[in-house]
Amino acid sequence: MSDDETVIAPGGPRPRSSTHLVPPGSVVVAGADGSLSVRDAAEVEREKGRAMADTESGPQRQQEQQGGPDDLVLTPGGLRRRSQVHEVPPGHRLRLREQRMETLAPDGRVVTDHGVMPVRPFGRPLMPFQVRRPEREAETAIPALGSGWITYASWLNDTGTPVSRFTTTWTVPPAPATSNGQTIFLFNGIQNSTMIYQPVLQWGPSAAGGGAKWSVASWYADGQTGQSFHSTLVDVDEGDVLTGVMTLTGQGPAGFSYDCEFTGIATAGLPIQDVEELTWCIETLEAYGVTVASDYPNSSYTAMRGIGIDTGTTHPSFTWTGHNDVTDTGQHTLVENEDVSADAGEVDIWYRPSPYWVSGFGSIAPGTSQDWWFSWGGTGDVGPQLIQAQPVEPSGELVTVQVSETSDTNGHLGYHATVRNDGPSAVRFQWRGGGR
Repeated sequence: MSDDETVIAPGGPRPRSSTHLVPPGSVVVAGADGSLSVRDAAEVEREKGRAMADTESGPQRQQEQQGGPDDLVLTPGGLRRRSQVHEVPPGHRLRLREQRMETLAPDGRVVTDHGVMPVRPFGRPLMPFQVRRPEREAETAIPALGSGWITYASWLNDTGTPVSRFTTTWTVPPAPATSNGQTIFLFNGIQNSTMIYQPVLQWGPSAAGGGAKWSVASWYADGQTGQSFHSTLVDVDEGDVLTGVMTLTGQGPAGFSYDCEFTGIATAGLPIQDVEELTWCIETLEAYGVTVASDYPNSSYTAMRGIGIDTGTTHPSFTWTGHNDVTDTGQHTLVENEDVSADAGEVDIWYRPSPYWVSGFGSIAPGTSQDWWFSWGGTGDVGPQLIQAQPVEPSGELVTVQVSETSDTNGHLGYHATVRNDGPSAVRFQWRGGGR
């Protein structure tokens, strides 16, 4: 074949000589003159380490160590200036008064006035739209693994009654097998159009501190152009069981007041007072600086379980919406249980592909049946004998019957299955195949 032969690539036709294979373990590196070259990823990382060591005593490195006010630091929500990130000491709280954020001492004195807080149009959740990603990921290693909000489940409270309690329990996962300066955030949270409130488990460094270890803190954060507040960072260990809880503590003409804490970790709490109502609940994996799949926790997934949501004195009937924004290592979110009435909900956040597939949600009335068809573009058996409709509420009584397989003239496989509801109530469910 000629080097001048035209080939098809994402972005359109181009000469074959301008299309290059990037082998496993390699990256595309941009040179100072704008040229691109394929390099060994390990060697690139070693060169970066040597370059950093060479400048350890230089003025720029000294400024970074001193923590100048214009340095960019990492927070849940991405990068922002160091001068915009504030630690709220134990026993203190935040208050919004006349659109100015203040830190109050335990006796109610104003100890810091943080200035006017921006207000964004009501109705659009703050994150992940306001995430600011490190520019270095796009400048030094192309392609890089994705950053920002990776995968999450969300629910918008439109019941007319404020969320009065949102709790989630999860276990601190094993440390990542590799440490490349990455930062992993895992949290449940609740937000409005301007701020996000969240008890956060982190691996790696952030503006609050940390490193190659697991730590927790509560955060109240604006987007990339605003300010962020956090409690004292507290180290935790692999296998520790965490419960992150946000509670509505009061409401009135001045706004809504909340408390955010990790149960049993006193210094990781962050009370806020007289803010806009928080309406959008999430269970989230957020990550920065991930270069290989082993930079994620050394487990298949983390179960965000024991989920309970109260609106006033009742429990809402709702549906989680899954968002898989980055899937470069197989990351995805699976809803296991939507029953939050007895702190029984569960959302699983996967760092790698799961051993089974899922396909959509459905709802079926009692005493009825539904026919479903599934189609895959490729060929090969993906196990239709294992397909089943699995309830996402524990009271469901579903039976999967009449499973069959078809093949069209192109060899593309399709599957048919019928689900029957033998229980007394309507049931929400999702289809799964491949077993678990």
